[in-house]
Amino acid sequence: MIIIKKITWEEILPIWTNELWPQSVRQSKIESTSAMSCFKIDVWDETARIFKEKDHYDLENMKFTPTFWGAFDDDKLIGCNSGHMTLDRLYRSRGLYVKPDSRGWRIGQKLLLKTISQAYHERAIAVWSYPRLESWETYNHCEFHLKGYGYNFRWEKQETGTNSRCLKELDRAELRKLRAPKPDYVA
Repeated sequence: MIIIKKITWEEILPIWTNELWPQSVRQSKIESTSAMSCFKIDVWDETARIFKEKDHYDLENMKFTPTFWGAFDDDKLIGCNSGHMTLDRLYRSRGLYVKPDSRGWRIGQKLLLKTISQAYHERAIAVWSYPRLESWETYNHCEFHLKGYGYNFRWEKQETGTNSRCLKELDRAELRKLRAPKPDYVA
């Protein structure tokens, strides 16, 4: 029987370091939280005379307390995920991993649902993640989306594979307020 329960940073770190994001494919240090923000920012490119999207990182996102979940088959840790609040009450799901010999039993979905439940508990307005393309089906089953009101995420090549931001709305009205177009600044 598979049991999902809270685990510690010390329990999840070896899986992330050795299996999910091994040193051979990553260049940065693994932290318990991430500075990455859900939405990119528009930056003016003076040479091209256009706005370009740029990843946005805010160290304030790393000040929130993370929650770690583990999937156990008897006493063997076979999968994990984590989550933490980020700015604007957006909850980050991060580090979803299920060992290859335990895949196909919807363990990833169960871990995501625990993370979504924690986001509700912490009063988030949405849950977002940055999954790899090969994991998209699991997120899609849990009603994460690439497109919605005020967002249109795209797949992009990264150091650990092809990834895209995705979002699951928990409080649509609050999320729409956050993503509503801002009036143009007039000097």
